[in-house]
Amino acid sequence: MNVLWIKDGKKGHEKQVEVLLEELSKTINIKIYEEDYYINSTKRFFDIFHHATSYIFKKYDRNHILRSYHQNDINLIIGAGSNTHARIALLKKALKNSFNMNIIAISVLTPSFFKNEFDFICAPSHDKAKLKAYTNTLFFDGSLAKVSTQDPNDYIGLIGLGGINKHYEFDEDDLIKQIEYLLTLYPKIDWYLFPSRRTPNSMINKIKMLTNSFANLIISHDNFDEIIKQASIKFITQDSVNMVYESLSTKGQTFVFNMKYRKENKITKQLVSMIKNRQIGYVE
Repeated sequence: MNVLWIKDGKKGHEKQVEVLLEELSKTINIKIYEEDYYINSTKRFFDIFHHATSYIFKKYDRNHILRSYHQNDINLIIGAGSNTHARIALLKKALKNSFNMNIIAISVLTPSFFKNEFDFICAPSHDKAKLKAYTNTLFFDGSLAKVSTQDPNDYIGLIGLGGINKHYEFDEDDLIKQIEYLLTLYPKIDWYLFPSRRTPNSMINKIKMLTNSFANLIISHDNFDEIIKQASIKFITQDSVNMVYESLSTKGQTFVFNMKYRKENKITKQLVSMIKNRQIGYVE
């Protein structure tokens, strides 16, 4: 089976597609072709425009849609994130009409639009109400993550930081106090701290100042997948939901930092439920 993976450049999205494709490869021989769709925002705009006008005028510019398509017998198109949906829907339509190809389209995470044009939607369970009218859905808890059964190292810890977001207040000074508390409480553990693309530079500068006082704090940008499997204890900001579920898919203890949410919604309710059900620990 030949798979075309439309990538939006967001690590959290791409990791979930990667997990699904890896599981698929265990039972089916697949070959993966990738399209980096995050490079050009103008391209995304025109794809959405072409998709809309194809319904209105019953035609579309096939050359535009297939401009970056390599002539392979694609059987399945997959992607995660709202930026990929128009591209997947257009490619499915163009390949079917132009080459009479029977294409399966899969969305990992809930599509914002074009839901009827996906053969399968793999969505988090908190979106069930949004997708109750659709029968082509497969639900999972939280986010898709690769499971590790590797025994952790008692002397390795992980700190995962998100950043500015619409769900939680990212109070830099309060988080620094909590991190400092951890470093003092567990001085024999080497703490690998991973910032994200959302972590403000001001926060990173404050963390760098902490390294002057705590030799066991290591700022890292690489080897996250290896460290999370090795870490015996992990502390993650609540806005990093994907990272929380990645941590829960490995051995070792998982905790979240104390953070105030901006308003109650499906994301914040999900974290509150996990804390109440003792699925994760919490900094009081």
